[in-house]
Amino acid sequence: MTRSPIRIARPWLAAALAASLAPAARAADWPQWGGGPTRNPVSPETGLPLDFQFPRTGDKGKVVQPARGITWTARVGDRMVVPPVVADGLVWVCASAAAPADETIPDKEWDGGVIACLRESDGKLLWTHRTPRRAGGGPVDFSRSALGSAPLVEGDRLWYVNNRNEVVCLDVGPLKRGAGAPREVWTLDTVKTLKVFPYLPVMQFGFAASVAGYKDRLYVVTHNGVDETHVNVPAPEAPSLICLDKATGRVVWTDNSPGKTIIEYQISSPLVAEVNGRPQVIVGQGDGWLRAFDAATGKLVWKCDLNAKDAVWELAGSGDRNYVVATPILYENRVYVATGLQVEAGVGPGRLTCIDPTRTGDVSLELDDGPWQGKPNPNSAVVWHTPKTVPADAPRIEVGGKKKRDLLRSRDFYFGRSIAGCVARDGLVYAADVQSFLYCFDARTGKLYWADDLRAGVRGQLLWADGKLLVTTENGDLFAYAHGKQNRRLMNVEADAWFIAGPVFANGTLYLTTETTVHAVRNPKRGGP
Repeated sequence: MTRSPIRIARPWLAAALAASLAPAARAADWPQWGGGPTRNPVSPETGLPLDFQFPRTGDKGKVVQPARGITWTARVGDRMVVPPVVADGLVWVCASAAAPADETIPDKEWDGGVIACLRESDGKLLWTHRTPRRAGGGPVDFSRSALGSAPLVEGDRLWYVNNRNEVVCLDVGPLKRGAGAPREVWTLDTVKTLKVFPYLPVMQFGFAASVAGYKDRLYVVTHNGVDETHVNVPAPEAPSLICLDKATGRVVWTDNSPGKTIIEYQISSPLVAEVNGRPQVIVGQGDGWLRAFDAATGKLVWKCDLNAKDAVWELAGSGDRNYVVATPILYENRVYVATGLQVEAGVGPGRLTCIDPTRTGDVSLELDDGPWQGKPNPNSAVVWHTPKTVPADAPRIEVGGKKKRDLLRSRDFYFGRSIAGCVARDGLVYAADVQSFLYCFDARTGKLYWADDLRAGVRGQLLWADGKLLVTTENGDLFAYAHGKQNRRLMNVEADAWFIAGPVFANGTLYLTTETTVHAVRNPKRGGP
């Protein structure tokens, strides 16, 4: 027996689903990771389509559930870990190369990272480019891994980081005009030129940081990290963050603040924000600190240790000290960031922190006061943070069937490690962890309004659209919740493949990316873009 493709939690919510079929109020591209420069994944559109189902197969590949309500699908490669970006009628997708049916063909003849362009209206493949693996494989370019850096598109220019840790600038104007393939404008090899050492497991699964832009500058996290020992940092002097000239790829400034203290890797995408009229590059780094740099000069503006001073890093994720995988977001002049580890490290305590970015210097909650000890920091800019253990005044949230359990107190920590990050809207911030918990907090105070158990970990970025919160899981579930201070799950659509990337809603089309396929869902009343 197959599971129902759509489950409506309560009959009275049917009206909410019907309302989602209304035409979009206004259209908007999604030209970069997080949709816009704040990295806060909020769509301005209405008309979110929710009446559809994914195709599902049973034993021996037999179709047991046909697709319904899906406008088009596209398979570009064998692994996708980031959602597409959408700009000017084009959809840009990053993936691994598809393995050939003939297994005798050597990997070097087909393997690599792939960036592809689809036509927004119908998903037709317009162009694809494969970047071969770097010689030497494993330590710097793991075989069959995804290309996991979502591009940044501005006009006729596109920037991304490929599987070889090269920053690439393309002129996509010819493709937009139907006059030919994109043209490479420049490439910066961070391994050869800047002596960066990318961390092995990052390359294995394909996760990578996405670039950020501000005016004529580009900001890139280099992925510098440890080697196979998981302890040694081979290139502590190599930069962790670089600023480039968009037009030429010239290095403007670099920073290597984490140095030898990188725990494993650097993967959090940078956020560029104007704070009191001064542009800052805010980035979560591999030592567990969030740092802000002057966007023009690279000078440190402020830094914040996101871990307690008594937190301990241990191999295989058994400790409680983390670094940053998720992307920080900006909302109402506050920065929100969650800590975590690579997902293979398993579950454990994390921390969600809200920071006032108008301060300078060390704005951590604590200052060092001896080994593994801290004391209050009078200059702290931490507005609130989630505690390690469940607060005494936290609500009791019962889940399960006949044998009810208190969700929050079912484990010995409060907020888990996160790689998905958060999304904020109307004074609320939503976040999810790699275990399966989804949270809704007051964005100003950190008060918990509700939590839910999704029964599987969340890897992809959350999405707020049309008064609803969308979240995908590695079990192949898409959940939709009504926006608000109460837990109102609207529906659950199930696929038969993992969701590693999160959803995107652009120009009236909802993009849902499983490990192998991009599904585009559009309301019939709206038509094509």
